Amino acid sequence: MNALEALHQTHWQQFMSNDLFAALYESWWHDDRINYWRHTRLLEPALTLLTEFGDRSWLTLGDGAGTDAWRLRKRGFTDITATDLDATMLKRSKEAGYITKYEVANAEKLRFTDNSFDFVLLKEVLHHMSRPYFGIYEALRVAKYAVCIIEPFDHHPRSHNDEASFKPFYESVGNFVYGFASHDFRKLAYGMNILGFCHQTMVDIYIPGCEFKKSEENEPMWQQIREQVRVNEERVRNNTTAPNYIQVILFKNELNQNNLNHLKSKYNSWKFEQTDRNPHIGKPTAAHS
Repeated sequence: MNALEALHQTHWQQFMSNDLFAALYESWWHDDRINYWRHTRLLEPALTLLTEFGDRSWLTLGDGAGTDAWRLRKRGFTDITATDLDATMLKRSKEAGYITKYEVANAEKLRFTDNSFDFVLLKEVLHHMSRPYFGIYEALRVAKYAVCIIEPFDHHPRSHNDEASFKPFYESVGNFVYGFASHDFRKLAYGMNILGFCHQTMVDIYIPGCEFKKSEENEPMWQQIREQVRVNEERVRNNTTAPNYIQVILFKNELNQNNLNHLKSKYNSWKFEQTDRNPHIGKPTAAHS
């Protein structure tokens, strides 16, 4: 375990000893809170697309207390394994009935065999890692059909990629915050010659305390956060600001061409790209889903 992983483990082991953090934990499981709306909103576009394939098995990586697995469960999926570097909060969440299965797992070096799960979810996980691409490769290895990724968008100007203009950002738990853009995943998809990927961006707004406020019309913060989302979405459309989240689904060849074509024709808010184009590699025979 490296120093960053040790910091992450300590964070969760000591989480409930902090009164504010303990209150935050309790707030996470209320679906009438503004913060629940935020996280569900970030996840919903990908889930809408992937529910096309019915009730499939899921693995969530870096899931902390299991909130991603819980949201998948609320969405109707029944076979979900939540994982994190430390089991402290996952154990608590299972005992409370929020999740059904969990395992301790390092997303950069998973113990699962190839194609163990139909889908793998990494939601706001990669930017915590010191080696996030290890996590992506491992997710693709243990996923049978697709890997869903939701991460902060890399808004650093690519025309100013020198050291002087780069401003690194670190979170309080100790990690440098990676940002991602579609081209990062494009290169990875072409390099691995997988079937393809789709991507879209989103705007999210966080206001401190939204974990404890209800998403009700008479709540000022509920009105404020939706108005800020609306304004920033308009700015993104007008190219006056950048989005702050990117959503990506990487499709393995096992998904098969017909399924990819179906998704592309039905979900036009996503940008689809086919990447199994290496002329030196024969196209693999994909299993039907």
